[in-house]
Amino acid sequence: MNNPILEQLRDIHLPQAVHWWPPAPGWWILALVSLALITWLYRSGRARYRRQYFRGESQDLLAQLWANYQQQLEHSDSADREFIASTLALLRRAGKTVQLSMADDKTPNPSERPLDLTPLDAIPSPALLAALDQHSAGKLSASIALEEISARLYSDKSAALSRAQMSCLQDVVKSWLKSKDFKPSAKSAGAHRC
Repeated sequence: MNNPILEQLRDIHLPQAVHWWPPAPGWWILALVSLALITWLYRSGRARYRRQYFRGESQDLLAQLWANYQQQLEHSDSADREFIASTLALLRRAGKTVQLSMADDKTPNPSERPLDLTPLDAIPSPALLAALDQHSAGKLSASIALEEISARLYSDKSAALSRAQMSCLQDVVKSWLKSKDFKPSAKSAGAHRC
């Protein structure tokens, strides 16, 4: 039963295994796209965290200022003045982290720039109060005349503002801090860390 034809057959030789290196061009493209996606996700996540951090920090500072105002209200007749000054300082500090001015603004004198192009920390107090009133759609000026706030801030002889008026100011500032898109610069990030 020996078949001469079967004896002439040789064993099957399989081709060599394909090596994993170098990968096919499709894998290179997939690796580059994955790397770009991971980089983008990292940067956007980091920017979002920083915006949320400064927003939360500003809101916490406002809550501290309000608590200090309520404690000093019984002991000091200038508690409202201190709250207004501290709140405007807080807004200016927050404004340093927010990039409100256009990067390519070529107006050399800051006082000649329109308010929407001026950095928040360079706006005078009456104009800052007007911007707050504009943000609140007139809620602030309906409760307190902006001139009264300015007069209370700069004059010792002005009448003290009521607790309801101060609460309105605090609500408007809180709303403003929640609505702004915080984009801190690298320089200010180090200055605000505890």
